[in-house]
Amino acid sequence: MNESRSDNRDEKLYNTDSDLSSRFGPGDQRGNLNYIDSRKVLEALRIPQSGRVYRMSHELFNGMADRPTHGPYFFDILLRPCDGGFTEKYDNRYGPSLGRLEMSDHTGTHLDALSHMAYDGKFFNNVPVKDVITNTGYARMGIENAGPIVTRGIMVDAAGYAGTDLLDGGTPVEVSDVQKFLKDNNIIPEPGDAMFFHTGASILFSKPEKYDKFYDSAPGIGFRLARYLNDIGISITGSDTPSSEVVPPESKNTRLPVHQYLIAKAGIHIIDNLSLHRMAKDRIYKFMFVCSPVPFKGATASPVSPVAII
Repeated sequence: MNESRSDNRDEKLYNTDSDLSSRFGPGDQRGNLNYIDSRKVLEALRIPQSGRVYRMSHELFNGMADRPTHGPYFFDILLRPCDGGFTEKYDNRYGPSLGRLEMSDHTGTHLDALSHMAYDGKFFNNVPVKDVITNTGYARMGIENAGPIVTRGIMVDAAGYAGTDLLDGGTPVEVSDVQKFLKDNNIIPEPGDAMFFHTGASILFSKPEKYDKFYDSAPGIGFRLARYLNDIGISITGSDTPSSEVVPPESKNTRLPVHQYLIAKAGIHIIDNLSLHRMAKDRIYKFMFVCSPVPFKGATASPVSPVAII
């Protein structure tokens, strides 16, 4: 999967067009999720044959890998069954327990909202950032607009198809390889599908000292693949790396340009830090995909635990 990186002729591709209009109209806040209509949901419900379920998220734990700009994940037991004298006070020997979380909305496996990326001061559908920003969230394009998601999921085993356990950092997943993989597995992508990419990083998530390196150098979605995903109407994409896209970027002096294109221009939601290695091992490439983000009002993302059902 090692084709040459973009040359100077491709640089202009990363300058997102100034018109960020939605194909679904001026009031749209869901982007390509609009392709998932009732017909698409019912089609997805007919996919499972065995009833097997794969969790596509990772466990969260204190000390896990994360971006410095996100801040650390922290979980603490706030109330123990032995606290407060409850057991002695009540006849049923009652003993409650609860914990408290501190984390970014982009912690672990998470679904990006369309408010996560802007181009030149505008969100998707030409929404000016300055008009919708508040200290407690965005008045438009927040994660609450995504809603519950049920559709057909496709997993492209980019690492396996390249004959390796892990693609090299800086390797873009190429359109030609994706098309060959889909053809070899008799999969024809349709508008509203979710499409994810296994690069081999997934299995290292539980080892922060190894997974941390993918923040600086990672395989993933390049710009050519991002444009292809938009052309075929994919609703959600992502991979098993922290940014889902190739790092470093293919063009100099850009930061997360694929995120920017997919979210701000194409209206395609992204799930980062997916757990895909078990599915890759079992060759699960087509499935019913279910994901319901927590509707944090005005948030830029939501931690999620999506599932693949076959």
